[in-house]
Amino acid sequence: MNKHKLREKIEKSIQLYNKYRSPEATAQLIELNNDKMKIKLSGTYCETCGLYDWIEDLKYILEDHGVRTEIERIIELEGYYGDRVIVFKIKRTS
Repeated sequence: MNKHKLREKIEKSIQLYNKYRSPEATAQLIELNNDKMKIKLSGTYCETCGLYDWIEDLKYILEDHGVRTEIERIIELEGYYGDRVIVFKIKRTS
C-alpha cells in the first residue's frame, strides 16, 4: 500500500477515535515512516482506569481500517500532564 493511502486510513481511524473519545482522549498523527508511526495522545483520560485501554482502543480502530500495528513504546512528554506519544510499528496493511 502506498504511503498516501496508508495515511488516509490512519487519519480516518484517528477521526473515528476522536469522535467518540475526545475531549477525554484526543489522538493526533505526528509522524509516519515506512514501518512506524507516532501518535500523540492528550486529554484528561483517567490513567488509573486503564491507560492501556485508551491506547488499545486506537489500535483496534486502526485494525478495523486495515492497519495492523504493534505498540512499540509509550513516551511520556515531560511538562505536559497526560500527554504521551505512542510509537506503533506497522505490521501489515490491507
